[in-house]
Amino acid sequence: MVASTEDTKKDTDTDEVSQDTKDICIQKVTTLFPDICLQSLQSIAVPLHFCFSAVIDHIIDLLDSGQIYKKREQPKQSIGKRKRDATEQDDGLEKKLLKDKHLYNSNDREPPHLSKRDPPLVKNMIAGDFQFVPVRTVQKFLTENNYLLYPTYLALNKSIQETHKPLSWKYKKTATVQSPRYKEENLENSIRLADTTSEEGQQEVDLMEELKAARLARRYANLERQKELEAIEADKQMIDEAQSRGEIKECECCFADTPFNRLGHCNAENAHSFCIQCLRRNAEDQVGLSKYELTCLSTEGCNAGFSYKERQKFLPESLASALDRIEQDENVRLAELPDLAQCPFCSYAEEYPPVAINKEFRCRMPECMVTSCRLCKLVTHVPKTCKEAAVERGLDKRRHVEEAMSEALIRKCNKCNTPFIKDSGCNKMTCSKPNCRNVQCYVCHESCEYDHFDQPERGGKLGNCPLFEDSEVRHHEEVEEAEKNAKQKALQDNPDLEPEALDFTVSSNVKKDDDRRMKKSAAAAGDYARRRRPRHHHGNHGRRQENDGQDRALPRVANGPIQHNLPWQRNGLVHPPQILAQRQQMQQVQTGQEQANQNLEQGRAMPHNARPQVQAPLNQQIMQLHALLGVDQHAEQQKRQQAQAQYQMVQEMNQARQTLQQQRLGSMRNHLSVSSINAQHNLAKGLGLFPIPSQGAPAPQMQTAAALQPVPAGLHSQQGSNPYILPDPDFIPDELFPFDLFPPNGQQPPAGSRG
Repeated sequence: MVASTEDTKKDTDTDEVSQDTKDICIQKVTTLFPDICLQSLQSIAVPLHFCFSAVIDHIIDLLDSGQIYKKREQPKQSIGKRKRDATEQDDGLEKKLLKDKHLYNSNDREPPHLSKRDPPLVKNMIAGDFQFVPVRTVQKFLTENNYLLYPTYLALNKSIQETHKPLSWKYKKTATVQSPRYKEENLENSIRLADTTSEEGQQEVDLMEELKAARLARRYANLERQKELEAIEADKQMIDEAQSRGEIKECECCFADTPFNRLGHCNAENAHSFCIQCLRRNAEDQVGLSKYELTCLSTEGCNAGFSYKERQKFLPESLASALDRIEQDENVRLAELPDLAQCPFCSYAEEYPPVAINKEFRCRMPECMVTSCRLCKLVTHVPKTCKEAAVERGLDKRRHVEEAMSEALIRKCNKCNTPFIKDSGCNKMTCSKPNCRNVQCYVCHESCEYDHFDQPERGGKLGNCPLFEDSEVRHHEEVEEAEKNAKQKALQDNPDLEPEALDFTVSSNVKKDDDRRMKKSAAAAGDYARRRRPRHHHGNHGRRQENDGQDRALPRVANGPIQHNLPWQRNGLVHPPQILAQRQQMQQVQTGQEQANQNLEQGRAMPHNARPQVQAPLNQQIMQLHALLGVDQHAEQQKRQQAQAQYQMVQEMNQARQTLQQQRLGSMRNHLSVSSINAQHNLAKGLGLFPIPSQGAPAPQMQTAAALQPVPAGLHSQQGSNPYILPDPDFIPDELFPFDLFPPNGQQPPAGSRG
């Protein structure tokens, strides 16, 4: 009964306190003690009638006496733990993606044997995930990526995600059926149940692991792409809303309309505003220049910086870390610590004893942890000296060889020393620097114009530096020559150096790329040679071809249009004296025209009252040049007509000769037929096999009976009663019949049978 009376009294006292007093007390106390438990505060404040000063004094007395007040459980700790777990998961995912990239996307990686032996297996794995992409497109991407699954998978996905570029294919209407074995939900079981005892089974498991990594990378890339698109859409929506509210200001760098919350301001009294994109690009440029100070971008000469709060608006974490690292390195350098040592492979630095005491530097950076030599700045080689290690590895001399090869390949401008390499085109190179624009030859490196090269039509001379050539062949030859000379010099200066120490290898991908560039350059050079190949007709003379096309067009006859083996045809060049004279005359005409045009331009630049004095002689000079040019063209046309007439005459002579040969051949066949009939008749009578020669002529040697060939049975009716004929030759020269042969019966060949 007593207890209930006290409880009733306590409740009555509590009810007498207003709610505003309770709220003020709780607010005051939680301001000083934000982590106090609200239930504990309630139990302390009720006896004190929610007098905040009395409650605060009570809590302070508890702390002074060594006691603690009850603290509430803060949900922020669990949230922070979840954030920390999410961050750790993201870090683990990024490490996994980076590891897979190094493992499956290496430049010198060779495709598995199973991929080469069974390309449809890899193609079906990829086509199953890109079901509406044509299979021939998947095959094309596989070929471009050396039949490697991981890079092919990501390259195809990247091509699809780039919405700003049109696709090079059309999607299929029917989806590609994916093998259940390689579906994402069955892949783990397929890997676990696969037969790894055989080599092919193990390679299939490796391909499935690679497919799993490619799917993970694709999912991550799509998420990042989605975030970018959402950010772009959010920025666009934000700009639209800001424009509707009038909260837009112009960036003082790019002059783009930007919302207020997307602007950064310098620390000047009259602050200048810049958009986040301009500020970020400026920070990236400073990092590229190894600088860390970010100053105002205004053109008014403002040198104010940006506060830490403003930097957080436009600096991502990676860029901020880079700026901090550069600032740290600069501060360490300015400190000039005498015993400061730095890792040559990262930015970690530490105070170390002198080099004489400790020659090794052990980096403590978790991402590095490399032990290096403090003298040569390379990986430690203790107990060997730096010189012994250099001789053993051949790095120093090999570096000299590589530098010599690079120097032979890379050209430099004669005026500003800007390095450059030609990829394609002619050998007349122009410097890309706006304030230089020097023109020089790619072959001999001399400053020049078009008359420096081997093309007469451009003012050059044959035998000069080539204007067009296969640049890859030149690069290959020059680099090989430089490598040979550098290695020879290194071996002469260091007799104890092994020749193998100067050799270096390149990856298979580099070799394939070199072969591809060589083929491409050779094809380009061949295409140019075909375009420049001279046509062999009158009036267009040039280098003769290696075949007999010209001889077929213009036969080799005496007094023909082309006399062979003339002195001016040596070395395959066809430049007759009259052609050379015409060319010199044409060059004189062109030179006169250019001079006349220059004089005409100078006359036009004169005052109007002085022009008539110069205009008349210039016009007369131009008319004379045009008349001379017309005479030259008329003479050239007459010579072409004469050459065509000579060519027609040669054709008629050849036709007449062929007709004469055919007549002689017919006469020879008739004569042989008559002789064979008489020989058969004499053989039947037991007489000699040789005909009686005409009086005063030597006896020719005739064919024996063994040379006579029986005629097939089917041809007796066509050949008459003679069962033997002589072989019918395709061609018998006239020299085989120096005199006439008459048969013993006195019959002569038909009239007109001899030529």
